[in-house]
Parts: sequence; C-alpha cells; structure tokens
Amino acid sequence: MLTQEQIKHFETFGFLCSRQLFSASEMEAIKLAAEQVWTEELGKTPAADEEMHTVPFVERNETLLRLVDDDRIHGVISGLLGEDFIWSGSEGNRGFLKGTPIHHWHADRPGESELGYTRIKIMVYLDPTTKEEGAIRVIPGSHRLPLHEDLRPFQENHIKHIDDFFGMKGPDVPCYAFESEPGDVLFFNQSLFHGVYGKTGPRRYIALKFIARPTCDAHFASLMRWSKYAFHPHERILDCDRPVIRKMVDGLDELREQAESLADT
Repeated sequence: MLTQEQIKHFETFGFLCSRQLFSASEMEAIKLAAEQVWTEELGKTPAADEEMHTVPFVERNETLLRLVDDDRIHGVISGLLGEDFIWSGSEGNRGFLKGTPIHHWHADRPGESELGYTRIKIMVYLDPTTKEEGAIRVIPGSHRLPLHEDLRPFQENHIKHIDDFFGMKGPDVPCYAFESEPGDVLFFNQSLFHGVYGKTGPRRYIALKFIARPTCDAHFASLMRWSKYAFHPHERILDCDRPVIRKMVDGLDELREQAESLADT
C-alpha cells in the first residue's frame, strides 16, 4: 500500500523511487530470465556489449511475466492509477541503441492534450547506474503545466539531436538522477521529461507499462496515436488466468472497437 505522501510525491514530481523492491536472489533470477529472452531473440548468447531492444519482453518468459502481477508492482500501480487499469506492454533493452552514450531530454507522451491521461512506465535496471554513467534523469514536475509546455523546445531538440537546452548542454540541465542498484525500481509518468547521459557498460533494463483504462474520447485518441499495441497484448497475457492480469485484459475487445470507431469518424 502506498502512503498519501508517496501518492502526493508522484502527483507532484511525476515519479516514485522504490529502493530494493527486489532482493539480490530475485534479481539474479530476473537477470537470468532476461538473458534467456535475449539469447532466444538473437539466436546466440549476446556479447557483453550487444545492443538490443526487444519488444515484447516479459511476456516471453514465465519468470519475467510474474513481474506484471507481483504485489509490489501491482500495489504501487493500483495506488497511482486506481483499481482499473490495463497493460501496455514491456521492453527489454541492453546497451544503448545506435551506439550513442546519450538520450536527450524528451517526454514519451508530450503535449498538453496528453497530461490528463496517466500512463506509467516502470524501470527495472539489471546493472548499477550513476548520474554520470547511464542513470535515467528526470525533471521533477515536468508532467504538469506550465513546466511541461515550457520544456516543449527540449522535445524538438531531442528529435533533431541538438544538444542545446536553453543554452545548456544536456548533462547540465537541472534534474533528479535515479542512481540505482539492481533491485531498485523507478515508476514515472510518461509525460515526464527525462534523459540519459554518460552511458557505459551493458546498461540492461526491463520496462513495464501500465495505463489507466480509457474513459473518454481524448483517452482513446491518445491510445490510437501512441499505443495501439495496448489493444493487442501478447498471447501469454491474453491466455493468463491469474486474476490481476485477467482484469487488465477483460473488455479489451470492446475498448479496441470503440477506439477504432472513433478514429473512423
């Protein structure tokens, strides 16, 4: 259960840190399962510096699938989104794609029209990170107006790979860096501006995504723009009979039909 202080922290700053949510032995099992998925995807054991972006990810391994309805994950999501939410997929990443040690400041779901629909991304890092060596950095409160709109030029520079953020280089922008050890977990609003600088080493992580069940036209429009895949979960999710997962997919066909009908009008 989340405290009111934790909920207020997330609402105000747009993120929540859970330190050592998973034990060392649990993390070893998670790492092993993740490497199994990457090995199956690649067809061989990945090299230490292999760069991979694998989607879907946890759905492809039973050990990792347990993360989706783990009480420590589910309890936080329920506290932040309420009891009625849906699954929005997962990804497994290692290295830094395109060989660059930076990922400039951006929001996954940018724009004023997106701020009324809460979508949460959960980062489970398999390797230690520090601010100067690959930790995710966030700009607290940037999921809310007016700061979100004030930072919109950052989104354009991210897209254009321009390292100029109001006269500062990316690493110099004021922020909170989620320095982590395996077992630490970050929950953040996908409209929050974030970035990564100074990547070194393997930098392996798993991302899980949950979204509030859509209830209005704006929500459906957002899903059709950004997350159509949420209407088509992996077969392991669809076939799972565990109550928490079952609840996330019940009624999904009707939601998809509603979204598609609105898109056609």
